[in-house]
Amino acid sequence: MTSLGISLVDALAAETRRASAADGAIRGADWRHAVVATVGTDGTITSTDGIVARRMEPYVGAEVGDIVVITVSGTGNWACWGRFASGAGSAWTSYTPTFAASGGGAALGNGLMDAEYTLTGDECSARISFVAGSTTTFGTGGLRWGLPFTAASLPNASMFWAGSAMCSDAGTAYYPGMSRILGGTAYLVGISATTAAGSTPTEWRAANPFTWATGDYASFGITYKIA
Repeated sequence: MTSLGISLVDALAAETRRASAADGAIRGADWRHAVVATVGTDGTITSTDGIVARRMEPYVGAEVGDIVVITVSGTGNWACWGRFASGAGSAWTSYTPTFAASGGGAALGNGLMDAEYTLTGDECSARISFVAGSTTTFGTGGLRWGLPFTAASLPNASMFWAGSAMCSDAGTAYYPGMSRILGGTAYLVGISATTAAGSTPTEWRAANPFTWATGDYASFGITYKIA
């Protein structure tokens, strides 16, 4: 009987500890790791173990699978501070941009693409490098390189974010220009200056500022506000 009594006491104590751990009002303020299962449209995330936490302002661009810090108040309200850093501590994250043309028909094929971004609040800085391969196609219309996040809307359709750009005809000629992001879009375009030899002030296309072919390359750098 004594043994049974001790077992019941142990079980009740264990259950009390579990309930206390789940109840912020009992446990008090605390923090722990969590993995994002879903990202809400209301500024919250839900963890894989069912905790709904409101995101703090710096945690923009939340993604499923992020390992984050969540904290709970003494009254049981949860907040998510943001994701943990990965790798060797660099704030830059690699991603694979899309490559397209406004009129269709563009494909990277065996070309090369290298890109990364870093976030500071809702400010995104991105770098994209592109090298055309023998099976890369350029389609029709303006060429487009994908961004890691959709840009925020702007007050007027004529407004845009601007950055740097440069392309080269297989290393034989270089064309400086600018990169442009329109509000509400998820890509940038390259635009050559009017003074660049063989170019016109329009988006880079299959034959602008030169006829793109194997070994031609482009690089972009830009900072913009994300949606």
